[in-house]
Amino acid sequence: MGFFNNNDDEFKVGDKVRVKYRGQEGYIIDKNDSLYMVSLDDGKYVDSYSADQLEKCW
Repeated sequence: MGFFNNNDDEFKVGDKVRVKYRGQEGYIIDKNDSLYMVSLDDGKYVDSYSADQLEKCW
């Protein structure tokens, strides 16, 4: 009845995130299976991370 969301995506393309162990911030630009592709340092670097390595930031 709408109490639970069947969509298990924790993050969406465009979300601003922080890589927990690096402290770097960037934006989700794509998702491939369980990995999120994150653009870091104004697009100079792109790397992939699992959801447990990321946290939303505002």
